[in-house]
Amino acid sequence: MKIKNTISMIISILIICLITGPVTGEDTNIIFKHDRTGVADEVNKMKDFDFELQQRERDRMKGWNIEDSTDAMKVGDAYFNKGEIDDAIFFYQMAIKIDPANTEAHDKYITARNKEKETTSAHYHQAMEYYRKGIKDKAIDELILEIKENPDNEQARIKLNEIESQ
Repeated sequence: MKIKNTISMIISILIICLITGPVTGEDTNIIFKHDRTGVADEVNKMKDFDFELQQRERDRMKGWNIEDSTDAMKVGDAYFNKGEIDDAIFFYQMAIKIDPANTEAHDKYITARNKEKETTSAHYHQAMEYYRKGIKDKAIDELILEIKENPDNEQARIKLNEIESQ
């Protein structure tokens, strides 16, 4: 009986110490050691990749003289009206990034995405998703699959050539 009381008392003290530790201002940070090397390199590659994407968007905005969200929407509208839904989606996304509160840009983006889903195959749609995210090699793979399944898809061939030439 004494041992059971002693054990439960020790457990109670440990629980109290664990609970009161953070309250009393002790440092409760835990450092996990892992055996995976190259994590810092992967993080730096992602930062470089993000910077490249942002730089590409800034350069594209300068080319179109886009200064605010409505300018980006107007360019998106021009592409949408010409039937170039992929580019319209890109500019609607840009409008949203510039002004996340722009509800009209959100609505146009959703409309364009729905139209893209209706008018394109699954492979082409996935390829455009990869392309927008800057993952060109996967976009190329999806476009190749699309062309194998639908050899008459001229839009997929044009986009494949465009991506490969970049």
